Amino acid sequence: MTRLLAFALLAACGSSVTNSPDAATPPADAALTAAQACATSAAARCAKLQACSPADLQRRFGTLGVCEARDTLGCTEALAAPMTGQTPTKVLACTTPVGTDTGACGFAAECTTGFCGIATDAQCGTCAPQPLVGDSCATLGCGQTLVCVASTMTCQTPVASGGSCSRDLPCEAGFACVGTTAQPPVNGICMAEVATAGATCDAKRKTGPDCSGDAGLTCDGTTNVCVAQPLAAAGASCGLVAGVVTRCTAGATCVLPTGSTMGTCVAPAADGAACDPATGPTCLTPARCIPTTAGGTAGTCMLPGATCP
Repeated sequence: MTRLLAFALLAACGSSVTNSPDAATPPADAALTAAQACATSAAARCAKLQACSPADLQRRFGTLGVCEARDTLGCTEALAAPMTGQTPTKVLACTTPVGTDTGACGFAAECTTGFCGIATDAQCGTCAPQPLVGDSCATLGCGQTLVCVASTMTCQTPVASGGSCSRDLPCEAGFACVGTTAQPPVNGICMAEVATAGATCDAKRKTGPDCSGDAGLTCDGTTNVCVAQPLAAAGASCGLVAGVVTRCTAGATCVLPTGSTMGTCVAPAADGAACDPATGPTCLTPARCIPTTAGGTAGTCMLPGATCP
């Protein structure tokens, strides 16, 4: 499975906000507002995402402008959280804020542990210790450094290049687990995904890695070479089209009829509108689909809980 760039990691200080050509020069700290800090930070983060993977930005947001608008929205919501340790100045300084640990939370910045445990069916959560390897991720996730393994619903450290991997031991982003077998059970090896168009690939990862989605590529199952990833707008066909996997753009979801390998792209729902991750539509980051009933999937697209008690 092709892994997308973790957008949250773009908050790291790998590149200065003020070095971004698209970022406006921020005002002095004393006059810095949440809107100004978040807009400047969003411009830098989205420019970084576009530089690292234009294909990922197009799949998730469609355009740079939408990316900046949604990232700014998530940032301002976080700064509005009542017990947050985040400030406009810290947003631009790229520091790790620490909250006051009052219990209820909507953002990690409200917790001294840096982890707000929010259940998949809830808008608000509770401050909790950072998840450890082996902890359950069935409801609360694994934080920023671990991954949730679907087969066991436990948190694991992703395997580095050349390491032994399996369904229960996934590789780091940008690497594919090559050579696994179910019967007899044999682990594979983490190998870098192919990032060159026209290069040989293996979509089934039996003898070699498949193609890098972050590089905008996919493996053509009929020729076994990497080709440009076809992208479809809302309403168009997606899934396995003419032997090549076609994905959706602008945050749309590929909804596949039962038993079919080809479906239709469904545009993301607006904030406050109905959603359903199982059947579509989903929500556009930073909104999440909060189920109407416990155990269900249908719900409403809601922004992070800035008003959590």
